[in-house]
Amino acid sequence: MSERPLLAISEQINNERTCVNHLLFPAGGESQWHRHDRDYVIVPMQDCQLEIDTGEGAKTVPMKAGECYFRYAGVEHNVINNTDQDIVLIEVEIK
Repeated sequence: MSERPLLAISEQINNERTCVNHLLFPAGGESQWHRHDRDYVIVPMQDCQLEIDTGEGAKTVPMKAGECYFRYAGVEHNVINNTDQDIVLIEVEIK
């Protein structure tokens, strides 16, 4: 089990078409291993970089504030914030 602080998820919208979550990755934190059941869009609230590990080693993913990233459901992964700043993302799951 990791000793990193964990991602905090706050649901903002959940209706028949979408689920929108506010994601707070604390400095040095992680999401833990998970898989999305739905396609989703990630919107970073600031320029940042996260480490995405899909089991083949973590890869650094730079992100720009307000630039959307689409991801398909089903890929198991762990997201790690190896920086010394908290990172906020908005996640929109498509139902």
